[in-house]
Amino acid sequence: MTGAAMAEPVIDLMTGEALARSAGYRGVTNAFRNWCAKLRITSMPGRRGYFDRKLVRRRYDEAQGLASDATSEPGSMTPMDKRRARRGEG
Repeated sequence: MTGAAMAEPVIDLMTGEALARSAGYRGVTNAFRNWCAKLRITSMPGRRGYFDRKLVRRRYDEAQGLASDATSEPGSMTPMDKRRARRGEG
């Protein structure tokens, strides 16, 4: 198998500046940081200022009440799913 045949998982990151502007802020300000903390949007571990688009989308959905059934009912989640949800993975 060649390297091209094996698909690498893609981690799509965005900068804090891009996230702030897409959320309607002028830039990465204290108000933006407070908003991120309120929605539990955190930067990538070891990559301060870079955010995972999947996590951001999931947090937006939760804030709007659009979370899937699996995430809205903690009793139906497996222990691994709960761990991933706590860590913002997946």
